[in-house]
Parts: sequence; C-alpha cells; structure tokens
Amino acid sequence: YTRPNLSSINHPLYDLGAVSMRMLTKIMHKEELEDKDVILNHGLTLRQSTK
Repeated sequence: YTRPNLSSINHPLYDLGAVSMRMLTKIMHKEELEDKDVILNHGLTLRQSTK
C-alpha cells in the first residue's frame, strides 16, 4: 500500500476481452476486420494523490 493512495485508470477488461476474441475469430476465419483500431471507454479513479 502507498500513502497517499494513488489515482488509477479503470480499464473495461470484459469489453477488451470480448472485442479481442471477436477480432481473433475473424482473423482465424480469414474474414475482413471492419476496424483494426478499437477505442474503448475508460475511467479515472481520483484518490488522494491528485488532491
């Protein structure tokens, strides 16, 4: 643990895995990928290190 508590970024891990598997499946079936770049929403958890 650190003092002060550090701020951090929240990654949408479930969505990241789901998008990755859809892309991998298309690659394995030699289908064309619509988007090679995917942007997922993320969050910021502010803690004492930013106050």
